[in-house]
Amino acid sequence: MRELYDHGMERYQKQKYLEAVDAFQAIVFNYPGATVVDTVQYYLALSYYGNEDYTLASVEFNRLLLNYPASVYASQAQLMKAVCLYEGTPEHHGLDQTDLETAIRQFEDYIVDYPESVALTDARAYLAKARARLAQKYYQAGIVYIRLSDYRAAKIYYQKVIDDFTDTEWGPKAAYQLAECHFLEHDWTGAQERFENFRIVYPDHAWASRAAARSCESAFKASQAAVKDGDLAKARDLLERAKSVCGQDSDKLRDIEDQLLRTGEGSVVEVEKDHAGT
Repeated sequence: MRELYDHGMERYQKQKYLEAVDAFQAIVFNYPGATVVDTVQYYLALSYYGNEDYTLASVEFNRLLLNYPASVYASQAQLMKAVCLYEGTPEHHGLDQTDLETAIRQFEDYIVDYPESVALTDARAYLAKARARLAQKYYQAGIVYIRLSDYRAAKIYYQKVIDDFTDTEWGPKAAYQLAECHFLEHDWTGAQERFENFRIVYPDHAWASRAAARSCESAFKASQAAVKDGDLAKARDLLERAKSVCGQDSDKLRDIEDQLLRTGEGSVVEVEKDHAGT
């Protein structure tokens, strides 16, 4: 057995993983009671992992946990099971990500079960990457539904990213796109509130200036909608709000001041006529 063990380790160190598998399997099958069998089982799993056969690697890591739960390699095998699921999941967000969801749960369990592990940093890094990838899947689903003009469905996916993955890079983007859905639905008040919230919560985000411009535009359009509804008092209130959110946009501020004068002095019919087509 010692010769097999040395040969397997030598092959493993030289990244001859399939040859290592042959040696380690022979020991596991023929010497199940050996004192080093848990070590051999662990390196058998690692050999499959090194060969990028993540399905078989996961099976072998799980076998170690079932057969040798007291092994010194048990905690690492637990982590590697999740790593195998992560690595085995297709990278493209449009493909099946079911195993990624399972991997996330396993990374979370590992972090809770082994808070003192030396591999905790690795586990957290993998968890962050797995969550970001899954967040991207839901975010891109929202993009697809926007292209189909199905804003209701898009909002469901963006809200899920906001609720479950707000700490990923996709959280702020989903918040912006959710506001955009309200804008595209002509829900000007809802859009303005969400764009303004984005600007406040993410002031350093690359899309912050874009959100500020959208907030201004939404507030102005909300006032125009109030004019069309014949509610000049509401229109004036909304125009005052628009002044507060449009900042240094001098052109938009001139439009707002102009419409404030009209809503204060003119009739509803005159205001609607002057702003027809806007």
